[in-house]
Amino acid sequence: MSLEAFFKHYRDCYSQLDAAGVTGHFTVPFTAIHQGELSCWQDRDTLDDTTAALLEWYRSQGFSSASHRLLSVMPMGPSAAAAVVAWTVERQGRAPWSYHTGYHLKKVGGEWKIYGLVQYDTEPEQQTFALEPAAASGAG
Repeated sequence: MSLEAFFKHYRDCYSQLDAAGVTGHFTVPFTAIHQGELSCWQDRDTLDDTTAALLEWYRSQGFSSASHRLLSVMPMGPSAAAAVVAWTVERQGRAPWSYHTGYHLKKVGGEWKIYGLVQYDTEPEQQTFALEPAAASGAG
């Protein structure tokens, strides 16, 4: 499955607030950075319970559906990648939420799985990092 198809399926599960469907896209260990705080899950049961509680909270906030735009994908060999997704969450009687999430993915049993994410509110900044001469030459 392509990453585009993967994120469409993920979006469909998210839009239905389907906890099992959402966590079916995850693998453990799993890390998340949200509002600057790092959280880690080492086991499936705890990750499943946390995701179910989060989706119930979304439901209480009037969540009605989610849409996404896959902004970028950076392959890291045949079985790993990073992706950035822009999300818009429609809510009943409330302003929508718009945010971005960076994902780290790897293939597990031949299928893409998310093992880490970073959620943030603004467009990612385009930055270029210069390598120091020793790093650029491979020395050090």
